[in-house]
Amino acid sequence: MNVAIITARAGSKSIINKNVYEVEGKPLIYYPIRAAQDATKIHKVYISTDGESIAEHGRKLGCEIIKRPEELGGDHINHGDVIKHAVEYVNALEKDLKNVVLLLGNTVMIDGKIIDYCLTQLDDRKELDSCMTVWEAQDDHPLRAMSINQDGILEAYGDKSRDVSTERQSYPKAYYYDQGVWAFRKETVQKREGVSPWWWMGKKSLPVIRTWVTGRDIHTHFDLGISEWWLKNPGEVAERIQKSPWEW
Repeated sequence: MNVAIITARAGSKSIINKNVYEVEGKPLIYYPIRAAQDATKIHKVYISTDGESIAEHGRKLGCEIIKRPEELGGDHINHGDVIKHAVEYVNALEKDLKNVVLLLGNTVMIDGKIIDYCLTQLDDRKELDSCMTVWEAQDDHPLRAMSINQDGILEAYGDKSRDVSTERQSYPKAYYYDQGVWAFRKETVQKREGVSPWWWMGKKSLPVIRTWVTGRDIHTHFDLGISEWWLKNPGEVAERIQKSPWEW
């Protein structure tokens, strides 16, 4: 059995009630729910939340609700601890649980097809612990990162002595989780062996490379604008993805 777990907390400082904020006439959490329900390999959808409004929307859309304990509510929590609690909760209910797809409650840029692809990889490649959607860094490569020192002046982030070219093609490739899909075997949350900070993903995680900015989650009204464009232009989105194909 495979389940989707959507994590969606009540608090948000940037956009009030973000996870139920209406985007194109639907509460934001509707979109990951729809993606999970559209996936042929997902058998049940759960939502982990500390917000009653989020839970109410989830129930109306056919989801099971995981009520977070008080210590896992609010702003300053470790997302990994929330995930571990949710997986253990579901595992206690679903005796034949095999794989988990973890989705964020604040993104529209996922669908059933990419979820099914990730789960197919876990079915076909028994050596894998997980797979996650990522994008390849370019101008935002970590070698270009800077910090602001105590005098308010920019300096190189980390190793101050490094000599970095402006030619980004010379950099070793770097990848970031793109806020899309985490798919993993249920036991990986107990092993804590995943690449930091995604410790619940296990040692062997397959990258599913998507074009930037696919998978972006929502934190600001700028992000909302991108997401609204995405939903209004499905044909153009599909064309862009076709020109910059995902590696799946």
